[in-house]
Amino acid sequence: MKKNNDEWVEQIIRIKEEQDSTNFDETQRIRNKENEYITMELRKAGFKVSSLFDLINFNQTNYHYIERLLEILVSDRLSDTWIKSGIIRAITVKNAKGISEKILLEYYSRLKPKLEKDSIGWSIGNWFECFYSDTYFGQISTISKNKSNGVSRQMFVMALGKTKKYYSEAEKLLLDLTHDDEVALHAISALGKLKSKKSIDRLTELTSAKNSRLKKEAKKSLKKIVKE
Repeated sequence: MKKNNDEWVEQIIRIKEEQDSTNFDETQRIRNKENEYITMELRKAGFKVSSLFDLINFNQTNYHYIERLLEILVSDRLSDTWIKSGIIRAITVKNAKGISEKILLEYYSRLKPKLEKDSIGWSIGNWFECFYSDTYFGQISTISKNKSNGVSRQMFVMALGKTKKYYSEAEKLLLDLTHDDEVALHAISALGKLKSKKSIDRLTELTSAKNSRLKKEAKKSLKKIVKE
């Protein structure tokens, strides 16, 4: 279950734009080497793959690779942002629930460079949006509030729209985040998922926003809310 492919493409573009073109050949060399390493590790474990990305592009029936990929992710063997994000994409499957959460949150907390946080951190947020559990509401809301986490917060913010147990806390936080340019679009969408009555005035205001994407998303969320 891999979701949000359009936004994943945006992350790819962001990574490429921020990479220094003079380092492109070296980046590709490292990327290929790390992909080969992961592929060999998967083959040793009995998986017939030619690349890490086979796990993303083709449906799998055996998910025993999840724990091995997590081990590789948190090791010191990898340096390439694209490969690390690829691992997270590969474990964005239901079978990873209950195995991955604590490891991914700890890993997220250790991400430092902006490029790493924006890409790898975003992919981790996407994982939590796909498989949201109220068990991790506290960590997700803390990440979402922290502006220093930048755009990596976007999918964590989206995940807040799935809460049942912490409805009021999520509603208040999401309303606040509609004023944060980096995550406003995702906060608006999450309020629609929550069917938040308290957000009607703010969302109505946003239907006149200059930003066409915010305007469109506000209208979509309002339709979800007023139907109730």
